[in-house]
Amino acid sequence: MRWILFLHIVFVATWLGCVLVEGVFEHAAEPSAQARRLISRAHWQIGQAVEIPAFFGALVTGAVMAATIPMTPPLETKIAFGLAAVVVNAYCVVIVRRRLKAAEAGDDAAWAAIDARQHQWGVVVFAAMLIALAIGGYLFADR
Repeated sequence: MRWILFLHIVFVATWLGCVLVEGVFEHAAEPSAQARRLISRAHWQIGQAVEIPAFFGALVTGAVMAATIPMTPPLETKIAFGLAAVVVNAYCVVIVRRRLKAAEAGDDAAWAAIDARQHQWGVVVFAAMLIALAIGGYLFADR
């Protein structure tokens, strides 16, 4: 079971790294049409290649562990925040794809509206991940 925990930590760390990197480059570029296309394309590519497999891996390894260990209120809370992060991140994947389509179409108004929504939900993902990670760290240290 330790190797499942190890894989879970690797997946969560990779996922968190993606979220942080995306957050940095989302706010680093100038607000030009070319920058919007570049950011939108890069975010979509990172999502497909790394972020989606990472949060899916975290979900699967978390489910395996949850099925094999006794539940406690702190663990249930950690699972709830982890699931919230996965579900909201999956919604963000849809938003990121829509934003890319708006950027490629040159629809600046649609891009801006979708971009604002994506950043709002991205904060929810990040916060839920941090809370789940903090509870997980507490549970691990309390062993």
